[in-house]
Amino acid sequence: MSTQTITLRIRDLSHAVAAMARRRVAAESDQAVRKAIADVNGKGGVGKSSLAAAIAVSFAAIGKRVLLLELDPQGNNAEDLGFLGSLLNDNGQAQVDAILYGKPLVPTGEARPNLFVVPGGPLLEKIVEELYVQRRAYSESSDPVMRDAWMGLYASALEPLRDDYDLIILDIAPGYETLQLAGLLASDMALIPAKSDPSSRKGIRAVASRFLVARRHNPLLILLGVVLFGINASATKVEEKIRELLEEDLGGAAHVFPTAIRHVEAAAVACRTRGKVPAELRDGDDNSLKPSELKSIQALAQDYEALGFQVLRAIVEANKGDKAK
Repeated sequence: MSTQTITLRIRDLSHAVAAMARRRVAAESDQAVRKAIADVNGKGGVGKSSLAAAIAVSFAAIGKRVLLLELDPQGNNAEDLGFLGSLLNDNGQAQVDAILYGKPLVPTGEARPNLFVVPGGPLLEKIVEELYVQRRAYSESSDPVMRDAWMGLYASALEPLRDDYDLIILDIAPGYETLQLAGLLASDMALIPAKSDPSSRKGIRAVASRFLVARRHNPLLILLGVVLFGINASATKVEEKIRELLEEDLGGAAHVFPTAIRHVEAAAVACRTRGKVPAELRDGDDNSLKPSELKSIQALAQDYEALGFQVLRAIVEANKGDKAK
């Protein structure tokens, strides 16, 4: 390892430590505003990226300035929002420049009016590797702040952008503990999509434990709620049981949102192949859609719209609660 690389790492960690300290100070201030949401689960295939894209588009459509930051080497946001082959898709280079080389974190552009994106992609594997190196390097430090300083790298990179946006969504990969911890420390709220299967609940419990670790350095972080995903719209008793189990898993620390996102495979495929979220397909003039597909898309769009209002209300209530302290 070169001297230049060592100096870079020390410099970056000092910025990360400072960002972590500011998060703790902000938690004590009644002026703090929660606006950064970590969309996260310890298991893949639970609708995480679809949820992030749909909420981002819906908030941008009502005039909110939104930043969608994808901490996932799979880069699904580019496919969900239709910019896979465009200049917007840098495969994660903007994040590599910011996290590894200390450059400002800069969105690649607007995927929709008011919706700015920092895509994920395979280049994020470099960041994952570096985060593990940092964690090992400081694992035996007697200073708990330095031991966990690597977790603050994303908080440090994102901090200069916070005032530029009304909402920031961090779409975080399920299989990388380091990315999840770094993303949670950079966030104010956690939104957890979940399915009914046991492995999805296991993923929630993994996130819950990482949530507690992140809160040591980020007291602003709260569990905003759980979104049930891929639930049969007619299975009301099953849904009620799932809600009970999830609330039990989380120890009552977060509620399950009233609206569940139903499972409609044809609609999901139609959306992803066209690079649009359900509301956009419903309101568009795509004549290639079959009547059955359009009907399913309309139902799915209604789910996301109802959920969007509930998420917005939860954010408002979270910020009101802080001001009331």
